[in-house]
Amino acid sequence: MFSPSALLACIESLVPRTSAELCVAYSGGLDSTVLLHALARAIVDRANYRMRAAHVDHQLHPDSASWREQCGRVAQSLQIEFVPLVVTVASDPELSPEAAARDARYAALRQILKPNEVLLTAHHADDQLETILLALMRGAGLRGLSAVPSVQIFGGGWLARPLLEFSRAQLEEWARAEQLQWVEDPSNENTSFDRNFLRHRVLPALRERWPAAAHSATRSTAHLREAGRLLDVLAATDLETVAVGSCLRMAQLASLAPARRRNVLRHWIRQHGVRVPSTRKLTTIERDLLIAREDRLPCVEWDGVQVRRHRGLLYCMRERPPFEPADTLTWNVSQVLELPAQLGRLRVQRDAAGGLATARLPGALQVHFRHGGEELQPAGDAHHRKLKKLLQDARVLPWWRDRVPLIYAQEQLVAVGDLWIAEEFAARGGEDALRIVWEEKPQIEAVGG
Repeated sequence: MFSPSALLACIESLVPRTSAELCVAYSGGLDSTVLLHALARAIVDRANYRMRAAHVDHQLHPDSASWREQCGRVAQSLQIEFVPLVVTVASDPELSPEAAARDARYAALRQILKPNEVLLTAHHADDQLETILLALMRGAGLRGLSAVPSVQIFGGGWLARPLLEFSRAQLEEWARAEQLQWVEDPSNENTSFDRNFLRHRVLPALRERWPAAAHSATRSTAHLREAGRLLDVLAATDLETVAVGSCLRMAQLASLAPARRRNVLRHWIRQHGVRVPSTRKLTTIERDLLIAREDRLPCVEWDGVQVRRHRGLLYCMRERPPFEPADTLTWNVSQVLELPAQLGRLRVQRDAAGGLATARLPGALQVHFRHGGEELQPAGDAHHRKLKKLLQDARVLPWWRDRVPLIYAQEQLVAVGDLWIAEEFAARGGEDALRIVWEEKPQIEAVGG
């Protein structure tokens, strides 16, 4: 049975005891309206709690602005701080319209959440059942079938779903008994959306046959999450045996049984803060990166993420921005030079310990990127050496070698990033010297180098 006291008991079982700041994600629909009103009543005499309501206007319906205003009036009537947020939902071919709106909504809510504040959303047991069914239709694995957790870290605070124990029918019964009013979004009736199709066409038949379907699904998700935690423990144990720094040793990874190998791959990818790829992509990683010949540099990409292989190690990284190596930059060394493609910045600073001889430098230098065939006599070295060989010996990763800035004085190579300076431009004893500083430099060296 739903009630304000039952709601508060659920919240107090979920949120950290140190948190007294609550923020309701208030859409104006039935579920969030019940959450807002019931919570306001539950904490009216609780001085240790403070709450506010945040409404996200997705601008996807002509009436969205009026809904936002109506939500503001309801919050004002309850003497609750109201935070209106207006977002633009980007079109993404990789995402459904519902997923794109959800991403925009949570991004906006994450930005306004205070440290240790708890964001409360109105997901209930029927939502959980819908999520499980959608995950089944996508062929999701254990983590996807576990649906949404009741509480998780979110931004600088927490995200909690205290209504998962209650069905939509229970919430509606309380709302009608309290004579509440809420917004009815007509798009919720559009069965071309997958979730709406389930809600209007599939769930009624399920509930007719199995009235407790939603609550049964909630229990199942608890079992699935427990199994998921056990897999995470196994993955963490395996990762200790196959990891070196942020990379994976291919030989040790290949020695694992296929199921354990895929489990540790998923765990490792999640540790990099990116979405785990589809089973097909994961199979491609196993096939192309673990089996391909040693002289190849295979790369598997998804969602702006790349997994690459080099010298027996797997690397996971964000996709590098587009780059035009033919571009030439002019660098006045008295100023900071911004490099293209998020490669950082170059500047110089005086250094009594040595560096480039100030007297031998022109007022402006040029910055190029590799075309091939470049040579350099590094300071302190008796011979000119191929830049390709220098970069290899310095364990610069192959996919970064064409993005190391080469600093020239007209036709003469003066320095290679902050790695080497040319012998003929090196300061001798007593000469004023400048040292090149490469700020926000990417991680260009191989792990273990």
